[in-house]
Amino acid sequence: MEAGVAVVFDLGNVLLPIRLDLTYAAFANYTSYYSPEEIHYITEQEALWVPYESGLESCDQFRDRLRSRFQMECTDEEFDHAFSALLLDFPADVVELIHELKSSFPIYLLSNTSKIHSNRFLTNDSLFNLFDQVHLSYEMGVSKPDQVIYQQVVNSNQLQNQRVVFFDDNQANVRSARDFGWDAVLINPSTSFTQIRNHLHQYVN
Repeated sequence: MEAGVAVVFDLGNVLLPIRLDLTYAAFANYTSYYSPEEIHYITEQEALWVPYESGLESCDQFRDRLRSRFQMECTDEEFDHAFSALLLDFPADVVELIHELKSSFPIYLLSNTSKIHSNRFLTNDSLFNLFDQVHLSYEMGVSKPDQVIYQQVVNSNQLQNQRVVFFDDNQANVRSARDFGWDAVLINPSTSFTQIRNHLHQYVN
């Protein structure tokens, strides 16, 4: 193993399959004014999830803001279920992958996420207990691709003198991480684990 190499993973579509369209469709069930496609477009154009995932508003504030924006009629429980529809099941071999890599590298997680979502996926103790540290954007007060979030990971884990390899499925996040100095790899969700193993092979003797 090359000395001083740390590995940082994004979560969605890297370790955990997600389908955003399922959430847009679920939200559309609670409004007569917007289609799933329109909800998708508006969500991205107006970056509707960013304040919440950056820890700048509470769950209640986020729910109320999106219900108002899309004129949705739903309870908090219905909202949370629809918002979490995008989260699919963890692959059966994800724990095996992290176990395998942990024998050679310190392993960290860095995810743009929310309290509503993390309340659901963090129940997988067999996976998340393997990470040396779990970094969630809403707890950090900033989200990717802002480079402040990468600096927080470096500072929190004393990685100043280490080479950091970062896997993410978002081009903007990968670009900003590269500019920050990390070896950032753009993940194709359909070949995620193969990409990860192939890229890290160069760092293992």
